[in-house]
Amino acid sequence: MTARIVGLGAALCAIAGAGCGGSSGNSSATFSCNNAAGYLCLDETVPSSLNSSEVTQLQNVCTNSGWTFSSGASCPSTNRVGSCALANTTGVSGVSVNERFYSPGYTAQNAQQICTQQSGTWTPG
Repeated sequence: MTARIVGLGAALCAIAGAGCGGSSGNSSATFSCNNAAGYLCLDETVPSSLNSSEVTQLQNVCTNSGWTFSSGASCPSTNRVGSCALANTTGVSGVSVNERFYSPGYTAQNAQQICTQQSGTWTPG
């Protein structure tokens, strides 16, 4: 499961970084990719300079993995055991991914271990 989480997050970040030309203003857009059956949701903030084709790519990465895509930070808070802020590996300013973990699929302890394995920053609750 950890490899799938990292792979999806990396793919989303790569798409966000590909179309931004290495420069972004202070504006950003947020998208969510939810896997309710897997007790996991990703909130990704990207520069608002993404064009519609790049947003479609983000959506396709999410939905082709069987997850649900939505605009805005829409990961639910109910049953959330914690969140993991992942490092920006794209080299593009303004990109961030937050993994949200939910019970009963995860406990705070095992979700925090996954976060640590990914060199993320853990926030309980």
